[in-house]
Amino acid sequence: MIRWLIRLPFRLLYRLWRLIWGLFQAACVFVVVALIWAYFSSGHTSNRSIGQYASNVWNQVVTKVNGSTTTDGLKSLSLSGDTASQSGTVKWPSPTASVYISSTDERLVSAYQEAIANWNATGAFTFTYATSSDQADIVAGDEADSSSQAAGLADTTSNALTGQISHVDVTLNTYYLLNAAYGYSSERIVHTAEHELGHAIGLSHDDSEDSVMQSAGSYYGIQETDINKVKALYAS
Repeated sequence: MIRWLIRLPFRLLYRLWRLIWGLFQAACVFVVVALIWAYFSSGHTSNRSIGQYASNVWNQVVTKVNGSTTTDGLKSLSLSGDTASQSGTVKWPSPTASVYISSTDERLVSAYQEAIANWNATGAFTFTYATSSDQADIVAGDEADSSSQAAGLADTTSNALTGQISHVDVTLNTYYLLNAAYGYSSERIVHTAEHELGHAIGLSHDDSEDSVMQSAGSYYGIQETDINKVKALYAS
């Protein structure tokens, strides 16, 4: 009797552990099944691997768990893009503009440079470098702003009569992008810079397909659809 009483707590702990472990395994199976079902039911089989899709879903789950929101643009966590202060269709007189990188943070300077190189590689638009902010069409800077819910901002000035852009201030928000709690990888920071430069070119948000201009997240780089839209914008 005494031995049974002594062993009872250990038996109870063992059964509790088995129950918890069983629930954990069931949850893992449920998540895998849910991801596979979501992948095939949303028609992604033709253009993305299931691994990439699962990774994107996981990134969004992680960002939501971290618990931040943002408005238009590249929001933190879901960080839905930036706030682009432009209305209607605007563009530069020709598909080229000069950029001055005013940021002094090496990580953001590198992100801007890579984003510029990626856009230039498309052949749809050409960014050149200006030697000063006064001579630049676009000034690419940064700020740490916890009051803004955007990871990036694009403030566009244009002529209402001609629809031509005259100047753009692009800002990357270090409060989100360089804070480990928000989980921004170097790749996602580059995507954020590409997104803001997309606004500087004249592109609006596009949530209808995989695009660097999606308003929620910074999960995609420049896509073929983005290139075609830039070409169409400057062909008109």
